[in-house]
Amino acid sequence: MRKSAALYAVALPLLVSAVACGQRQSNGVFVMTNNSNRNTVTAFTIDSHGKLVSAGQSVGTEGKGSGSSINPLGSQGSLAVSKNGNWLFALNAGSNEISVFRINNNKLSFVSKTSSLGQFPASIATYGNQIFVLNKKGTPPSITGFTNKNGVLIAIDKEKAVRQLPPGTYTQIGISPNGKWLVVSNESANTLLVYALTGDTLTSSLQTLATSGSSPAAFAFDKRNNLLVVGSSSGTVSSYSLSTDGITVITSTLSTGQTMPRWIVCNGDYAYTSTSTSNIITALAVNNSGQLTIINTYSSGSNSTTELAISPTGNYLYTFDPRTNTIYRFHVNSHGELTAVDNVIDFFGVAAQGIAAS
Repeated sequence: MRKSAALYAVALPLLVSAVACGQRQSNGVFVMTNNSNRNTVTAFTIDSHGKLVSAGQSVGTEGKGSGSSINPLGSQGSLAVSKNGNWLFALNAGSNEISVFRINNNKLSFVSKTSSLGQFPASIATYGNQIFVLNKKGTPPSITGFTNKNGVLIAIDKEKAVRQLPPGTYTQIGISPNGKWLVVSNESANTLLVYALTGDTLTSSLQTLATSGSSPAAFAFDKRNNLLVVGSSSGTVSSYSLSTDGITVITSTLSTGQTMPRWIVCNGDYAYTSTSTSNIITALAVNNSGQLTIINTYSSGSNSTTELAISPTGNYLYTFDPRTNTIYRFHVNSHGELTAVDNVIDFFGVAAQGIAAS
């Protein structure tokens, strides 16, 4: 492994995207405050000079967050942008609701609010017009499904889309890029629950994956629908292929060089993990078989950075520090390497959780 890259660089030329051509352009970034009195989403954008700046907009979700301190939701994916870039979905863990915003030129307008049909919604997954939410604190915890009808969420028939979960500490829900698999991580049981997904319908049965690394806090998919999983307690990442014949281990355990990594994102060919216990971002390459190798480690800019977001073009990586109210932006080159570009400070509070790019 090469030594950590130096910190901030000046202006960078635009390089070829690390993901396939034809994706929409992007320059909006959103962070959820998770405020327990009035949850809001703060917007940021890239200005005409190419700088990351505040968009001067903080829009209420019309619901309540959970409050508390770093990583209060204990999850990944509490804020999500639809693939077409038209909609932003925000979870109100304190009032058990989902809020929907329309995105127009990186500006947000509140559209609707819907009950999550469970307790403490903490992670959301989208595929087309289908929305699935992880309610992590119910008795029992549950998955609930909705259809997005022009910004209004309609609950899917519970026989199709509602599942009660075994006891556990759940941290994320996600859908594979091909829309065939819905995955839920159970950190305390060292397992992931894998459901086959057809349209808006989950299979009644599921596959249970005992992860190679311990405490699977978060996961992401590569562009070939392989599953990449962070083991928080073990400080590792592993990868798996999913099929109707079962789950196959590709990379068993690979050290991230981090203590307690809790977040992971992937732009198709490259993945990145982060932790709030140190200032390290680890970059990994994902080959055609889903095998993982370390590219490098980088300074995140702060010792309290949390979640990550990748721009839809795959050219930029974002992370943020709730303690210093700072968002950091990195350029991703065609080999998956990171260069720190700039940062912006705008108050969103220590309880903030959830970051998404459009």
